This record gives sequence, structure tokens and C-alpha cells, in this order.
Amino acid sequence: MKPGLIQTIDGFRILRDACSEAARNLGLATELERLSPEHWQRVLTAVEIRTQTLGINLPDGWRKELAAQMGRDEPDAFIELES
Repeated sequence: MKPGLIQTIDGFRILRDACSEAARNLGLATELERLSPEHWQRVLTAVEIRTQTLGINLPDGWRKELAAQMGRDEPDAFIELES
């Protein structure tokens, strides 16, 4: 794997942490699985910006996997936007 790729046993831990922090920073106090689709997309955008700043390359399908790990199971949680 290239440096900067998520490559630990629990590689999504940093994304889950960034997700929770982004929701707090955006003033979204509700539980992540209850966020509206619009707010969820704002959180995903913040996560993407944060990981880019840290030099982390996100794997294909990261939004879908992160949504599942954060307890989001509705179809809107799995929208893949072009980066």
C-alpha cells in the first residue's frame, strides 16, 4: 500500500473519529444515525477535507462503509458523490 492509505487493523477508526468531530463542529448535536441526509452530506464533506489535509487517501466506497459503521442504513446514506 502507498503511504497515507488507511492501512491499520481498524483503518476506519480515524474516519469515525473525524465524522464525530465534524458533526460536533457543525453544531449537529443529534446522533449521527439520525442526521438528515443533507446534514450527513455536510459531515462527509468535512471528513473528506480533514483526511485530505492529513494526506490520507480514501479508499473507494469509503462513504458507504463509513455510513454503515456509523449506523446509517437508509439509502440516502450511501450516495457516492464525485470528489
